[in-house]
Amino acid sequence: MMKRGLRKITDRAELFYQIVICVLVGILCLLCLFPLLFVLGMSFTSEGEMIQKFYFVLIPEKPTLSAYQFILRQHGFFNSLWISTARTILTTFLTVIFVLIASYSLAEPKLPGRKYMLLFIIITMMIGGGLIPTYLLFSQLKILNKFIVMVLPCLGYTYGILVIKTFIEGIPAEISESADIDGAGDILKLVRIIAPLTIPSLAAIALFTAVGQWNSWFDAMVFIRDSSLFPISLVIRNLLTASSQQVVTGQTILSRMAPETLKMASVVVAIVPILCVYPFLQKYFIYGVFTGAVKG
Repeated sequence: MMKRGLRKITDRAELFYQIVICVLVGILCLLCLFPLLFVLGMSFTSEGEMIQKFYFVLIPEKPTLSAYQFILRQHGFFNSLWISTARTILTTFLTVIFVLIASYSLAEPKLPGRKYMLLFIIITMMIGGGLIPTYLLFSQLKILNKFIVMVLPCLGYTYGILVIKTFIEGIPAEISESADIDGAGDILKLVRIIAPLTIPSLAAIALFTAVGQWNSWFDAMVFIRDSSLFPISLVIRNLLTASSQQVVTGQTILSRMAPETLKMASVVVAIVPILCVYPFLQKYFIYGVFTGAVKG
């Protein structure tokens, strides 16, 4: 009887624990989802409805697409979308390749000058060259106002190199030794053994890089003058800067577009591509961050 009583108490405690956990997780999900719903709802709201509801709208009564139409009609919008897509894909692919090769090389204990290379990488993470020296360097390299100026400086992802290097060092040495016995060289081991084992961590690095490249606009603003090479983030930034002068006028206050609506619509346009990609990399992202951050 005592065992049955203890079992019932344990079952009730476990049920209570599960209910509390589900409620807390549900509240956390709502807190994370609320900003997205707010931004999405405000992007479809007219200025009159915003004023009536004190600029707090989750579900607009009379949705309007005026903000999205205004953004899509901007000159060069689709070209800038293509530039951002090409920049993100190319930079992410090259960064992953460079990070994998550099990490594999630095993970080799017998590499000459390995300690000095690691020290140099760590120093570059903490100390930057500055904007003016960087501009002068790019000017001497003759890559200003060219597409490559948005790609080339991003390939040396030092944080990613250290993460993947730590992961590679955690791979059992017996795997590499068995490959050596079979006569495999460094390139074959990198392609056939190291690369497949580091896919989760590389996916995390790729996601970090892709998000950063898609949202980046400052480098394009400084190093590029040709508007045909502007990424979508810079076009949206310029649009938001001049939104107070560019908002459609000549309409009633109940139907015209507010600057806040334009800002929220711009946020939606900017984050939708990343939101579409993230679910496919989520499992690799979570696993890769943990396995690459701690030496196994």
